[in-house]
Amino acid sequence: MVLLKKRKKTERVKDSLRFTSLFAWLFTLPGLIVFTFLGWYPLVIGLMTAFQKFYLIKPAKFIGLENFNVLFVDMLFPVIFRNTLYYTALSLALTFFIPILIAIFLMEMKKGVIRIMMILWFIPIASMASILLWKWFYNVEWGLFNGILATLGLPTLKWLNDPRIAMLCLVLPGLIMYGPGLIYIASIQGIPDELYESAELEGASFWQKIWYITLPRLRPIISMMLILSVIGNMQVFDQPQVMTGGGPVNATLTVVMYIYRLAFSNMAFGRGAALALLLFLLIMSLTIIQRKYFKENIDI
Repeated sequence: MVLLKKRKKTERVKDSLRFTSLFAWLFTLPGLIVFTFLGWYPLVIGLMTAFQKFYLIKPAKFIGLENFNVLFVDMLFPVIFRNTLYYTALSLALTFFIPILIAIFLMEMKKGVIRIMMILWFIPIASMASILLWKWFYNVEWGLFNGILATLGLPTLKWLNDPRIAMLCLVLPGLIMYGPGLIYIASIQGIPDELYESAELEGASFWQKIWYITLPRLRPIISMMLILSVIGNMQVFDQPQVMTGGGPVNATLTVVMYIYRLAFSNMAFGRGAALALLLFLLIMSLTIIQRKYFKENIDI
């Protein structure tokens, strides 16, 4: 009798789990279908296109590595990768570490100031409108920056028209438009106060508390944001496309801009897909290196 009751109970549990699993699949299936057709399917098509002579009105023709061979002898091939890596390095140097320091120092201020800054970070910024505004700021004849320099009696600059500083001009708006400081503030607020109190009792200075408590606790967040920043910067398109169009003298032409030019201006879909595949492999390699050498564990 006891065995019979246990068996019935076990069957009820199995039925319940089976129903729960079916219910979960019913909720997951729509998203899975959408992700398959809008995510994996285009990825597979793009991978196949990299090895084909692709046409819009007739079947594609398999040509092996010909698209890659044409890219490797293209004079712009090393230029676009050098520009993209330079933009990524410059963007990380100027816009990635500063928000971390701002968040750390901001947490030392009064709570009212912290709330105001958090509200400002929550305010949405229209990215394209900001890019167009900065483009007018850089205008050689009527721009705000040259107007300020002329008022101060200083020589004006060519800004976006100067190949030496054009890339720097593209990165500078990120100092204002890029604001992950809110994420760092939330992470710092999650650090137990007991750690800082114990450090103060041990005679730790302000910088020692940052080095041995705050930064190690922020390490997982910094690692995640670093990966996202590298991926985003390596795929930059809208900012240089709108502000410079790749000029002057291809000084700001990035890989994604050249992919767009090949695929949609020159209708060379195969070469565009091949270049996109090379960019994917480069980003994947950088991500693997970062995951291997940037430790995320908290040494506390």
